[in-house]
Amino acid sequence: MAEEKMKIELTMYGIAEVLKWCIERNHGRIAGVDTAGFKQMQTLLAQRPQVNDYFTLDQFWKKPVTLELTKEEVETIDRCLYDIPNFENVQLPQIRHKFWPKQAATH
Repeated sequence: MAEEKMKIELTMYGIAEVLKWCIERNHGRIAGVDTAGFKQMQTLLAQRPQVNDYFTLDQFWKKPVTLELTKEEVETIDRCLYDIPNFENVQLPQIRHKFWPKQAATH
């Protein structure tokens, strides 16, 4: 039986925020960030135009992407967006309200 996937629409900016909290700021504290879903997000982000043209970059960051993530990947992202900032005593990232779908939040 295939693992059930959830379709989640994020902008490229949202993907960058997810990767920032789940990979760059994670420092191995939360496992499960080396799955296919995370690799797909990294591949998408690598397509960022290497230009300094505001319009081109603005279009890129606002581009919506529909990701197919497993329930475990969604839970991992939830944990990264809630738990990691708490480890560092910093404000929870705005992505939780602006970009991360409400239905995915379990807190």
